[in-house]
Amino acid sequence: MTNPVYAGAYVFGRTATRTRVEDGRKVVTHGVARRREDWAVVIRDHHDGYISWTEYDRNQTMIANNANMKGTMVAGAVRNGSGLLVGLLRCGCKLKVLHHSRRDARYVCATHVDPSTEKRCSVFSNMRIDAAVSAEVLRAVAPLALEAALQLISDSKQAGSERLRQSELALDQARYEAAHARRQYDAVDPDNRLVASERERRWNDCLAAVARLKDQVRSLRREQPCAVGDDERMTLMALADDLPALWNHPAASVETRKRILRTVLKEIVVTAESGRLHLVLHWQGGGDHSQLEC
Repeated sequence: MTNPVYAGAYVFGRTATRTRVEDGRKVVTHGVARRREDWAVVIRDHHDGYISWTEYDRNQTMIANNANMKGTMVAGAVRNGSGLLVGLLRCGCKLKVLHHSRRDARYVCATHVDPSTEKRCSVFSNMRIDAAVSAEVLRAVAPLALEAALQLISDSKQAGSERLRQSELALDQARYEAAHARRQYDAVDPDNRLVASERERRWNDCLAAVARLKDQVRSLRREQPCAVGDDERMTLMALADDLPALWNHPAASVETRKRILRTVLKEIVVTAESGRLHLVLHWQGGGDHSQLEC
């Protein structure tokens, strides 16, 4: 997951030695990780890799974004719990969540504490802010909902048809190879038992591959999405026009809602004043932001 050698790259200098003075003595720390731009040597496409460099980059980004316990400002991995905005909220530092029940949670600032009162700078319930931010996100994406619904129907059918087509092509190739293996077996001198045994084994392997691909094609044909009827299409369009009903549907898990929010929101800066929460929503992409109060 982290070694670039599997992405076909040769690198040198990923770690360094750091020296410091403690209590008048020199302390040397080995194996200190360096930033990628500080690596001494990076040679891409040095050898055949198991994954591409793009996939390696994507893995590193995912690992960094999943760092829940390292004190970073990234959102962290999606986890269970009712707080939809955990990982997105900031008040100068990253807010954490404390769960009291299945639905009730509190967002708290774990860093800034008033020494005189021992009160945290930000402590508030998740219910009001989760609902307000969700409504704002749904309002922002509503114009795209109808287009997304139509695209979902098209993509589902196209993806199923493509998987079936690829399996059918593989089955045709396997049948050709099985027929070729049979012809080779039939052409062998029966007295040459060593060669005949090897040709028979290859023929049997080809027949097994044909049987496996037949089962796969039959399964994919059964799983092909049926054509969407008029009633189903109208229902889908109605859901697209009523995103809150879709958002609050029992089948929509908390994890799904969290992933959707993280897809469109980069962070939320919150300020608590006089019992009100002032929010600045920073959207993914071009640096747009909007303000919200709840």
